Amino acid sequence: MYNLRLAFKNIFRNRTRSLITLGAIAFGCISLIIAGGFMEDIFFKLRESYIHSFLGHMQVYRKGFFEKGAARPFDFMISDPVAVEKRILSVEHVRLVAPRLEFSGLLSTGDTTVSFIGQGISPHEEKELSNFLFISSGENLSGGDPYGIILGKGLARSINAKPGDPLVILTNTKGGAINALDVTVKGVFYTASKAFDDRAVRLPIGTAQKLLHTDDVQTLVVLLDRTDNTGAVMKNLSAMFKKDGLDLEIKPWYELADFYNKTVALYKRQFMVLKIIIAIVVVLSVFNTMNMSVLERVGEVGTIMALGTKKRTVVALFITEGLILGAIGGIIGLAGGYLLASVISYVGIPMPPPPGSTASWTAQVKVVPGVFLYAFVLAIATSAVSSFYPAFKASRLEIAEALRHNI
Repeated sequence: MYNLRLAFKNIFRNRTRSLITLGAIAFGCISLIIAGGFMEDIFFKLRESYIHSFLGHMQVYRKGFFEKGAARPFDFMISDPVAVEKRILSVEHVRLVAPRLEFSGLLSTGDTTVSFIGQGISPHEEKELSNFLFISSGENLSGGDPYGIILGKGLARSINAKPGDPLVILTNTKGGAINALDVTVKGVFYTASKAFDDRAVRLPIGTAQKLLHTDDVQTLVVLLDRTDNTGAVMKNLSAMFKKDGLDLEIKPWYELADFYNKTVALYKRQFMVLKIIIAIVVVLSVFNTMNMSVLERVGEVGTIMALGTKKRTVVALFITEGLILGAIGGIIGLAGGYLLASVISYVGIPMPPPPGSTASWTAQVKVVPGVFLYAFVLAIATSAVSSFYPAFKASRLEIAEALRHNI
């Protein structure tokens, strides 16, 4: 307790230098909190946009579809999808299950024909699932118009289509025959993925099934109450499918969102570089303060050692001073970081569309307890590390040489 009281008094003997050091530590904490919170907000918004645009929290297929379904999509269909939906909905944390039927074909305006990727969907379920799918013109699908479709923004632009325009869909049925359907554009949409918007057509799943001559679906998209429950629900569903003898497999969102995974890996690497730079700044600041303190107090150190103070006590005294600087600077940094994060989040930061997207967004700074804890621990740890050498240097002073500084 005596060392703590003495160390606290010592760090404010030179107030200006100590305040500059506290400022450097606090600034480092604030920088980590703002940068970390900003990146966490990017991860959260990107993750949720992919989940609520088209991926869902997980997707259920017939076994083999994920590996071979691209070449032979109609060989891996889920029979009796309504019964499977009911079984999935019985699992805790599952909010809804949306059936999808995907196919490819040609879309014609009469003068222009382009290829497309079609999605037969249930309008009611998709309205809740796809809340990051935005209608830029016209209106979304509804159950009352079986021959209405919506087009991705890029696809609509490529054929110069707008709501109300008649189009013709041409595709192969499940049996391999050619089938065509006259449809009307109800709306134009965009999502977080420009690649998806450039080729996608959505239509009611009943219409898609009639077009393809099938009652089956390829995918059941599962939406949960919280993203954090993905692992638990996936485990429960896998056990249920195995118990019921269902030939089904599950893919969680994080195995389907390749762009998200690569973006997170890139940003985390950048954040690591930032943390290293901030740690070096804090270490140098505290090292400078503690080293100057040792030089100014050589005579004082000699006196207390001549009075019987042990070397390890001298080391502990200087390290305690560094720890106090780190703790005070860390607390100031946490308070400043929280205040600044709240102000930035309230105002928002307008951001341009990210690579591969057409939608702009507003960034915020998430208050993440883990980032705050890391910033505080880093402030104390770097202060302790940078105090060690000056403390060791002070303890190695020769008593006689040190006392001469008092003369």
